[in-house]
Amino acid sequence: MIFDEMNKFKANRLIWGDNLLAMQALLSQGYAGQIDLIYIDPPFNSDADYSYEMTIEGQQVEKEASIIERLAYTDTWETGIDSYLDMMYPRLQLMKRLLSDSGSIYVHCDWRVNSHLRILLEEVFGTRNFVNEIIWKRRGGALNNSKSYGAVTDTIFLFKKSDNFIFYPLKSKASEEVKEYIKQRFVYDDGDGRLYSRDPVTNPSSTPSSSLIYEYKGYKPPAKGWAFSMETMEEWDSKGKLYFPSNKSQRIRRKTFLDEYEGQPIQNLWNDIYVINSQANEYLGYPTQKPEALLERIIQTSSNENSLVADFFCGSGTTMAVAEKLNRRWIGCNLDKVGIQVSRNRLVNQGAKPFLLENIGNYQRHMIYLSGSKINEMQRIILKLYGAAPRSDRPDLGSHTPDGQEPELVYVGYPDRPVTAKKVIELAQEAEILDGTGYKTLVVLAWDYDYNFNTELENRKAALRTPLKVNIKPLTIPPEIYNYLRKAKNEDELDSLRDKITFHEKPYLKVSKPEVSNAGDGKVVITLKIDRYVLMNYPIPEAEQVELRKVIKDNFAALIDYWAIDWDYDGKTFRSTWQAIRGNGKQASTVVTMAASPELPSGKRAIAVRLVDVFGNDASATVEVWSLD
Repeated sequence: MIFDEMNKFKANRLIWGDNLLAMQALLSQGYAGQIDLIYIDPPFNSDADYSYEMTIEGQQVEKEASIIERLAYTDTWETGIDSYLDMMYPRLQLMKRLLSDSGSIYVHCDWRVNSHLRILLEEVFGTRNFVNEIIWKRRGGALNNSKSYGAVTDTIFLFKKSDNFIFYPLKSKASEEVKEYIKQRFVYDDGDGRLYSRDPVTNPSSTPSSSLIYEYKGYKPPAKGWAFSMETMEEWDSKGKLYFPSNKSQRIRRKTFLDEYEGQPIQNLWNDIYVINSQANEYLGYPTQKPEALLERIIQTSSNENSLVADFFCGSGTTMAVAEKLNRRWIGCNLDKVGIQVSRNRLVNQGAKPFLLENIGNYQRHMIYLSGSKINEMQRIILKLYGAAPRSDRPDLGSHTPDGQEPELVYVGYPDRPVTAKKVIELAQEAEILDGTGYKTLVVLAWDYDYNFNTELENRKAALRTPLKVNIKPLTIPPEIYNYLRKAKNEDELDSLRDKITFHEKPYLKVSKPEVSNAGDGKVVITLKIDRYVLMNYPIPEAEQVELRKVIKDNFAALIDYWAIDWDYDGKTFRSTWQAIRGNGKQASTVVTMAASPELPSGKRAIAVRLVDVFGNDASATVEVWSLD
């Protein structure tokens, strides 16, 4: 849900974009010292596959990472561990500033980076603020490694902001050790079916205490006394919680009943939480997805109800989903647009309270290994592949003259950021006067477009004092170009690709003419239907595209991840008052394509539709309804 009127400081927030910029923005909004718990699971595998598997009408497809994600992940490991630590260091510094004095941070990693991250964390938070190195056994069975021991564990570092950090020790009965302990110890039964163990009640202190040395019912006290006072002994006796041996030379023992036993205190070896298998209800098919039980333990240990919990590498949204269930406030951030979709759907499906869905909208150039002249070179090559002549004064602009038509101005977006509606309007205004005569058409070639690009573009057009005279054609750069550019040794090798590469139009959404029925008393009910949704570019392997196109040929709704309606659109702010969501993992199902409004006052109104497909593309449409009168 997107609620533009919500108080950002109080609202739960899901942020799409670079977490460095997101944290800087949070600090500028007054979040310094406000977050009680941070859990992060940053990418720590240079060879990791960041594609996302999904099932569409029984067809298994694998969505490839976008160019922005690929470049970010590539840059993270460009020079090995050094560039990884360069990425992490400023982010950890910002996280420290965001943490409250009672806050703590859990950093999840594995053998590839754990030793380096430990040193970095000690530098940022201080050696004295190290709390634990938690070892999570994430795999069972045996790995068949002929030259090494199998790596079956992850490391989670826990650091505190100060000595005043929140920490509630938990107990567990789920580990194999505790299960064996229960089997061996809880063997007694007084005939009522309640199993119990017999545990010592001797003073654990190394020094005797006179107040604890007393005789009880003829049983002599231990040398250092009992574990509790006479009053407590009598209370436990009255409740049947003491065992008295027939031989009074033996010790009284406490009955610990199995149905009251909370388990053993959890230590730093976690071997009772298992990874998610593909049959689990919470399985979403998202890479790096962590089990909810893992986050439940962390959040319950290190936060209170209504505490603010944050995850700045939030993946599939496990941290936010668990925080929501445990009545914590939360902030999540992700660079991956599909991850944002998965998280949003997950939260909505579990009935989460309204939250803000936000977009940072810009990515820092220094994150991307293609910087400066290399980015300009890439833009020039893409212009040529489109058939445009690059301009000498602007590396991101070129001119293209289709056969028998007037020249077009062509813009190539930067690979480290999505193209925004604001940028396109500025370019269109520039195109009107460029080169003296101006251009009537602006072609935009983008690696990715800003979230809600279509709606924002129409809003900005409508707000202009002077209507635009330039036709805008937003196209997408096919993701395979990225692979060609990386493999090509020189520009000549790319010339042969010009006829093979297609720059696709943005997705097309067509909605029906609304049907209006009279509900009486000046009220109407409006029925709206999606007639068509056309996607030109599929970010999946070519072999899978053929099968998927067959699937969606007569069922375009299989591509829709989410669509929403504002039945009374004011032309500025989209307010979702009806929505349909495909869902994630085993809960996924094709959305309905028709919706009926609640009873609305009769009269002229605008209706806005917003749609996001399973690959993260968005489209929107607006229709007008006139009064029945």
